[in-house]
Amino acid sequence: MRYFFKDDNNITSFRNIEIFVNVLADQLIRFSSSTMNNLKLSESNESNNSNENVRGTRGTSNIRSIIVKSLIKVSKDFATKFKATPIMDEDKSAHLDHADHKIMFFNSREFNSFTILYQDKNKIPDNIKLLLKSQAISGDFDNYNTMFSNDILTKLEGMESEYVLSSDNLIKMAVILLRVNANVPVVICGEAGCGKTSLIAHLALMIKVQFQSLNLYDGIEEETIVNFISEALKKSEKEEIWLLFDEFNTCNYLGLLADLISNRMFQGKPISSNIRLFASCNPYRPRVQNEDGRVTNVKKYKERGDLIYQVKPLPKQISDYLWNYDVLKPKDEYRYIQIMVKNELKELSQPLLVELISTSQKFIRKVEEPYSVSLRDVKRVITLVKFFYKSLNNRPAYKKGHKYPSNEGPILIYRSYVLALSICYHSRLCEQDLRKQYRSEISQIFQNHNIFMGEKLFTKIIREEQEDYINRMQISNNIVKNEALLENILVMTVCILNKIPIFVIGETGSSKSLALRLISSNLRGSESNDDYFKSLPKVHINPYLCSSSSTMDGISKIFEKANKYQETSSDVINVVLLDNVGFAESSSSDPLRLLHTLLEPNYPATGPTVSFVGLSNWRLNIVKNSRALLVQRPRFDLDDLVDISEHFLNTNTIESSKIGIIETLAKSCSDYEQQCQALPNFYGLRDYYSLIKRLSSNEFTLVDTQMALARNFGGLENNIKLWEKYFKNIVKILFDDDKNYSWSFKPIQLIKSNLNDPDSRHLMIIGKSEATLSLLVDQLQKSGMNPLVIIGSQFPDDSKDYCYDVLKKIIACVETGNPLILTDLEMVYGNFYFFFLLTRIGDERISDEITG
Repeated sequence: MRYFFKDDNNITSFRNIEIFVNVLADQLIRFSSSTMNNLKLSESNESNNSNENVRGTRGTSNIRSIIVKSLIKVSKDFATKFKATPIMDEDKSAHLDHADHKIMFFNSREFNSFTILYQDKNKIPDNIKLLLKSQAISGDFDNYNTMFSNDILTKLEGMESEYVLSSDNLIKMAVILLRVNANVPVVICGEAGCGKTSLIAHLALMIKVQFQSLNLYDGIEEETIVNFISEALKKSEKEEIWLLFDEFNTCNYLGLLADLISNRMFQGKPISSNIRLFASCNPYRPRVQNEDGRVTNVKKYKERGDLIYQVKPLPKQISDYLWNYDVLKPKDEYRYIQIMVKNELKELSQPLLVELISTSQKFIRKVEEPYSVSLRDVKRVITLVKFFYKSLNNRPAYKKGHKYPSNEGPILIYRSYVLALSICYHSRLCEQDLRKQYRSEISQIFQNHNIFMGEKLFTKIIREEQEDYINRMQISNNIVKNEALLENILVMTVCILNKIPIFVIGETGSSKSLALRLISSNLRGSESNDDYFKSLPKVHINPYLCSSSSTMDGISKIFEKANKYQETSSDVINVVLLDNVGFAESSSSDPLRLLHTLLEPNYPATGPTVSFVGLSNWRLNIVKNSRALLVQRPRFDLDDLVDISEHFLNTNTIESSKIGIIETLAKSCSDYEQQCQALPNFYGLRDYYSLIKRLSSNEFTLVDTQMALARNFGGLENNIKLWEKYFKNIVKILFDDDKNYSWSFKPIQLIKSNLNDPDSRHLMIIGKSEATLSLLVDQLQKSGMNPLVIIGSQFPDDSKDYCYDVLKKIIACVETGNPLILTDLEMVYGNFYFFFLLTRIGDERISDEITG
């Protein structure tokens, strides 16, 4: 061992030496039974080459020496030690793609087969070239870097596979296969979406071996793991079987798995030699902070948690087997994109699209994180290019005389490129400046290919597609077709139709739920009003409101229910809606930990059978985000608020000479919302919507204006000075009067105004006195109404059954149309919000859904 590992400080344990010995022994045994053990170089090859390296290979012993030295070098690479530190240090890990770019080995799947894989044919040593030529291998060596997947598969004895093959993952497969041959466990660590799982799964498919995987998560039961291993042990009595434990450092049974992987022991007994063990994991890495304590990767909708991945540190004995998959190198990723585009798009593929996708990937990594995008995003772009090209070619006009797309714009293939890129990359950027910068860079790529596609035209193409969808919908006049609603409708519709999971992130009031309601009410299959929508499947929503009390069982059941509906109705697309999904992630039990299993089912499934939409006010962690398309709505700016105001307030409401007050009103409300939050998020966009609607429904009297402001931007103590500071000038301009108006409204006045308004919002009263309830009941009874009062229980055992009974009473009351007063019912307030969401969507299964 001192001879082999002289001056190698990476070898620090006997386990490293064991790996080296096992791999080398396997290869030497295969070499000894190979015909190469007895072959000599041909005389012609010896005499025609005067190279020193070649002269040194004369004779059988020298041939053996070449092969043995090559096998020793490969085996030494496998003994590289990764130090098990609490935090992953990428510089200390053995990188799969940083290994020697030429690997020589005897293939266990083919008798007497000596294989050499390389990324650069010019770096193959001359003596190895001579050796291979001596075995009747003629002609030049293939250049894998210029070959596409089908060409490589043909070289690999005509194998067929949909997997993207390149010189990069061929070498990775060879590295894995060498370990498998020596029965050394394979543990791969890498960023989300880098291809760890698919690499192993497709390697098993290519060599035709039994393969099973188990997706692990925090909260999986030990019984599930034990049963999985026990079933595999039974099958291994007859054949070789590969077992993959996916995301294994998320679960709570690392001790069980560590013993299985490192010692090949299960329940105190050694496992069969027919079982090959694989595991994949994400790195244990905290968010890096600056000296002032701020997290460096701050985003508009910042992810929660101290770790980038919610995982546990790896057991020390596992680290000996760890290989760092890392992220793809730019040149390797570019090659993958080339192959994927050519294989999937066929005649729709162009070098332009490859460059557009590659530039988009780089842009997102530049403004976010290196692991923010992956080949999953490339696959989504390809899917959407095919969808848009087919849709635009066959889509009927939404009204007579209207032609879309027009003949004046870019050809359909380029329009399809723009729309696919806009959904996968442009919509995930949470700031308008970043979106503009992205459009500029993409437009430049088009220009480099002599195709006119300026930034304005890029924006116009997106807007035209958004308007084409929303103009086909039946929408109430009191709904503003703002940018947020247009984007949400297009992105959600397209993702639902293509079963691409999607997270829509945006502040409260950014039209997330509204967009889904409009999609559900308009995409009704053959019953739709629009001809294009009639050709599409009916969209059926299966909603679930997430909260801090959500459970894995509840989320699992909503997916099971959607899948059952899907099995019985082929002309319907079932959608699992997780609203307020961020609250579930912030729960101490983290019920979303099984979400990646539901969004990416176990191999050999190619994708989910139902569509998925998650709505949240903040980003989820990267493990969940990477498995879905991400949309992040920029914060509403002044122009957005002005557009909303102009939709409702016009010269019929305000004198034409005072129409300019709209921008002043929008700015005042925006400043008030940003600077005067007595409680976090107490005021938001819904308050502004309600204010504008209230003003538009009345003549602009002084009292109505003051009351509208007080009802929507009041509600807390000591608001009077703030109202005067931000809204006094508006009143002066509207009514041409400099009087000192009183902004003080008694609570009873605000309550009466709300109760007498047929279009009022739900009323929340915050008070410390028990007289508040009596006051409210008295006001309702004076108005001829008979309210139902439900007072919450404070007993700890009144939980699930109690909530169920309360919700049944609430539903019965709402059906009668009587007022409903709830007090001290924190345990059901979240579900009560869900009731109104379901009512807006038009779901008839209200009682079943809100009670779980």
